[in-house]
Amino acid sequence: MTCEQLSDRMPAVARGMADWTPADEAHLQTCADCGAEWSLVRGAAALGADLRSFDSGRVSDRVIAGLRAPVPRSSVFRRLQWAVPVALAASLFLFLGRSRMTEGNGAGPAAAAISLLPEADPLSDAELETVLRLLPASEPGDVGGPEDLNDEEVTQMMKDLEG
Repeated sequence: MTCEQLSDRMPAVARGMADWTPADEAHLQTCADCGAEWSLVRGAAALGADLRSFDSGRVSDRVIAGLRAPVPRSSVFRRLQWAVPVALAASLFLFLGRSRMTEGNGAGPAAAAISLLPEADPLSDAELETVLRLLPASEPGDVGGPEDLNDEEVTQMMKDLEG
């Protein structure tokens, strides 16, 4: 008997549907390749042996019951449940308090606008007025669009946006 023929019979013997002959058993003991393959086939057959008694109906009933059961809220969720409104209130309080401090110092809308331009913060009032005079005069509603930019201005704008 050749190794290929023995190899073909291994799954049937492992399932108990066939038996080894004495010649087959002698070959399995002398041929290292066939012995290793038989060991592998027996191991694979043993893996599925536990599934024969698997009760899928009982498992599915337990899964469905678990899905229908109410989910208990964890203590972490309870802590977050009140922490989110508190954090929101604190941030709103800080924002309003800061804007009132700015108004109390006599700073008007110009101070708020300057805070949006961090590069203008170190400039003095006289330097800021000079910058404003250098800007082209325009009507309040006259805002140019992207089509009004030349290639160099578009390139500079893209560099500024990229950082």
